[in-house]
Amino acid sequence: MADGSLDTDSEDEIPAGWEERMTLDGDNYHMAGKGSLKMMELSSMWSFETARSLAFHGAHVVMACRNTMSAQTCRDLILAERPGVKVTVMKIDLASLNSVKEFADQYKQQEWPLHYLICNAAVFGLPYTQTEDGLEATFQVNHLAHFYLTKLLWTQLMTSAPARVIVVSSESHRSADLNILNLSEEKLSPLESGYWDLRAYNLSKLCNLLFSLHLNTLLCRYRVSSVALHPGNMMYTNLQRHWWLYRTIFYFVRPWTKSMQQGAATTVYCAIAPEMQAVGGMYFNNCCRCPPSSAGADDELAKALWDIIMDCLYL
Repeated sequence: MADGSLDTDSEDEIPAGWEERMTLDGDNYHMAGKGSLKMMELSSMWSFETARSLAFHGAHVVMACRNTMSAQTCRDLILAERPGVKVTVMKIDLASLNSVKEFADQYKQQEWPLHYLICNAAVFGLPYTQTEDGLEATFQVNHLAHFYLTKLLWTQLMTSAPARVIVVSSESHRSADLNILNLSEEKLSPLESGYWDLRAYNLSKLCNLLFSLHLNTLLCRYRVSSVALHPGNMMYTNLQRHWWLYRTIFYFVRPWTKSMQQGAATTVYCAIAPEMQAVGGMYFNNCCRCPPSSAGADDELAKALWDIIMDCLYL
């Protein structure tokens, strides 16, 4: 692990064939008996690759998805390739806090352990949309709902320790303009007049990073660590589906972006690599520690954001 390495997101930083060994070869790291909960957007094939890899490494993977029909198809593909693995599909809609609560209650009823919570579902490029909870959708789906679910499963993480929370952020967090002076609920969840889709996405990714930072501060004493990561630049998933211009841009840069296995590699590394066991509060790219923006490393801002989110959720 290259401590403090600069992030260029160059594919050359990953040794040839390494992502296949990391994501497919279950003999490298065994996770037998480990419970892994992964919030997925199944239109994203790198999310599928992550779930597939964790299952192949021996984890019982719970795919928490909005579109359960697509999730079931993915589960069937994984089982067809390796029949003995354990993959469960459960329903969650991050645009509904009631759905998040219902999911958490159902998970607790199963009395499963929770060793790895991977928060990676996200939206991008949405027109201005309010959720049923009255909040701007990008903020709620990309950040608030992940925060809420983690809080609801707090006890499961601690009783399963050692456990890890892996939060998928993005290099776009560097473009967010959040600071301790302008932090407010109105900034995080703006009205339509103050909304721009790209700004909302960048802000949500900085919130992800700050959430992971403060979560690690709170839970490390209980042997629960948290890290954030960047999976790759402009990978051709379905994240860009909401606007033709984004679809066009992502299509033309596709030859120079990561494959789905490469995109999954850093998530899998952060979840299962033995050297990551006691690592927390850090940001990773290309399976190496990477310095975040100054805002992304601001403990005061992370604590202030945490307090505002707690107020939003009435916790």
